[in-house]
Amino acid sequence: MVTQHFSIAAETDASGNQAVMVPLNRRALVPMQRDRIWRLRKHLVQSLRAMRTMRRPVESASPLRPEPEGFIGTLARAACTLCKGWCCKGGGEHGYMDERVMARVRQARPHLDARAVIRLYTERVPTSSYADSCIFHAKTGCTLDRSLRSDVCNSYFCTGLGNLVKTAEAPPAAIIIANHDGETRMSPVITP
Repeated sequence: MVTQHFSIAAETDASGNQAVMVPLNRRALVPMQRDRIWRLRKHLVQSLRAMRTMRRPVESASPLRPEPEGFIGTLARAACTLCKGWCCKGGGEHGYMDERVMARVRQARPHLDARAVIRLYTERVPTSSYADSCIFHAKTGCTLDRSLRSDVCNSYFCTGLGNLVKTAEAPPAAIIIANHDGETRMSPVITP
C-alpha cells in the first residue's frame, strides 16, 4: 500500500496520461436511525411549502444536469466509485434538497402530490448509510437517481475530478488515486 499523501488534483505525464487524485471516504456504514428519516421528512415538507410560495416555480426549478459523457464520463464514474462519496459528507438529512429541486421533481412528475413526493424520497433511504454523511449515501453510492438529486449533487466535482471534467480533450489513459490520511486506493490504468 502506498502511504504517500497526495494532493487532490490531476497530474499529466509526458505521454498525456493522467493521474487523477481524489479524496477517499473512510466513514463506517451504520444502521439508519428513525430520527434521521423524520428530519428528512420535515425538511422535505418545508421545501415543498417553500416551493408553493415561489413566484415563478417553472423558471426557478433546479436544472437537471447530465452526467459527463464518453471517456471523461467513464473516468468520472470510476473516480466516484473509488472515492466512495467523500463529497456526500455535507448532505446530512437534507441531501441539499430545496424548493428548486422540489419544483423540478414536481414538474417531471405532475401526477404526484406532496405526500407522494415525500414517499418517493423516504422509500429511497437505505437501511444503512455512511456515518456523518448524506442520508442517501449507501454502500452502493447514492440511492437517488440523478433526476431526484439536488443540482449540487449533480454538478459538484472534487478538484482532481473537476480539473479532468473541464478539460477539452480526454487523456489517452488515466489512473485514479483516492487518498485520505495515508490510506490510498488506486484504479488500474483506464483506457477508452
